[in-house]
Amino acid sequence: MAAGQLSLVARSGRWSSDQLLPAQWPAFQSQLIENFLVSRRATVSLQSVRVAISALRANLLPWLQARHCFVWYFAAVACFYEWLVVRQADQIKRLIGVSVRNPVDRFNRARRLAEGERLVPVPQEATIRYFLAFCRKAIDLSVGSDVKWLQACRSYTMWLMLNWAGLRRAELAALTTQDVDLEAGIVQVVDGKGHRGRLVQIQPRLAPTLRWFAQEIRPQIVGHPDRVLFLSSYGRSFSPGALGHLLHVQQVAARLPVEDHFTAHGFRRAYATRLYKDLRAQRVRDPLVFVQHQLGHEYLSTTQRYCQLDDDFRHLLAQEAASALVELYGRQIGDR
Repeated sequence: MAAGQLSLVARSGRWSSDQLLPAQWPAFQSQLIENFLVSRRATVSLQSVRVAISALRANLLPWLQARHCFVWYFAAVACFYEWLVVRQADQIKRLIGVSVRNPVDRFNRARRLAEGERLVPVPQEATIRYFLAFCRKAIDLSVGSDVKWLQACRSYTMWLMLNWAGLRRAELAALTTQDVDLEAGIVQVVDGKGHRGRLVQIQPRLAPTLRWFAQEIRPQIVGHPDRVLFLSSYGRSFSPGALGHLLHVQQVAARLPVEDHFTAHGFRRAYATRLYKDLRAQRVRDPLVFVQHQLGHEYLSTTQRYCQLDDDFRHLLAQEAASALVELYGRQIGDR
């Protein structure tokens, strides 16, 4: 509505006694957002309205990060502004004095992002450690309430699963208590992407917490269905979107800088990069193939894109390769 809140909306320059005062614009904007969410049959809460307003003020970039591709992003933006133009334009013109127009040109779409730009950024290890430490501390701070304590234990275990098992959101939400074999040290993904299943090794950093949650915490959580490993606060299975929203809410609560926020898929890429580096340090013969199997990728090239290696690590790999070649060719010359 006002400049800096809803961009690409020009002031008409006229003023009448019917118009709202500038101090009333935020409340009016919140009501518009809530009405839009209701029209889309979305679950409306104070938090959902705040998230939508924050997205608008940031030029809708959070919506871009939350969508699977740029087509969904433009569809969401276009749908919102079309709703404003058709349903609310007269009211906005009368109360605010601005003319609403749709900023999305359906006949001149933005270019498709290059593959490197489409990949979710890999969060820094220091950022992940800080966030997990915050979630661990939340367990201690929630001791006074059984409900909040159980939810804190559940959330901490879920984020550890994403960080140390590299699961997708849908895979994490679909896990059952039977899918976790603590004795064998594996997690079974029954229906992954492309309807492919796989076995994921339980990392040593994850094993104690997962055992504690499965044996001590999960039996205290009552809900339907009772076989699902992680249940929401309503006692139901998580949806992938709900997991992403919960991660965002807890990152805001942890006061992570906006530029350091990451998604559940960021956890997955961090896991791939970390696992590859650790296996290289142990001189595993072909670590990339193992990472591919753990992630459930069909193609090795996909795994290569997931592993984001910094310049120092690339330089180290180049030095190792050069030393190996010198040693190999030196032996061949000596044999002659």
